[in-house]
Amino acid sequence: MSNTNKRYPKAVVFDLDYTLWPCWCDTHIYTPIKSLNNSTIIDSNKFKLSFYKDVEKIILELIENNIIIIGASRTATPSVAKKILSLLEIGDEPAINHFDSLQWGQGTKINHIRKAAKELDIVDELKNGEFILFDDESRNKDVESINVHFAHIKDESRGLTMEIFNKELKKWHEKYK
Repeated sequence: MSNTNKRYPKAVVFDLDYTLWPCWCDTHIYTPIKSLNNSTIIDSNKFKLSFYKDVEKIILELIENNIIIIGASRTATPSVAKKILSLLEIGDEPAINHFDSLQWGQGTKINHIRKAAKELDIVDELKNGEFILFDDESRNKDVESINVHFAHIKDESRGLTMEIFNKELKKWHEKYK
């Protein structure tokens, strides 16, 4: 059932590290990694990793409302990020299946978002302010220069929460209505 009280942008972009999960996958995770269950992985040092508590609910809400989901990460180990997203499940299937585009590598998130918009043929929507980026690093606020609403995830211990998600959706709506 879609949520008629909310207005959504065309695309929601998620940073990964300290936004969707509580670590940097390129410095905290040691391969090989494997699933303990559908919501937890373990690395070779016995470090256990799961999504933050509200991430699954948020992504399922976006899917239910036909919102494009993009991952944008500066990770130096995209293979590890891809493996994590392949092992952790959302809605009984690998999380990676719910991302319409994954953009990896160093450099500004502006480039990640532009590449995704071009790949998904939604460049006009990008120009029209129909994107939100959820990210823990304040330096990525520069995406506002390309008309993307920047939603800062300030608390590494909690990551993306439903409260932050709803608050930022409302801010985006007020800015672009």
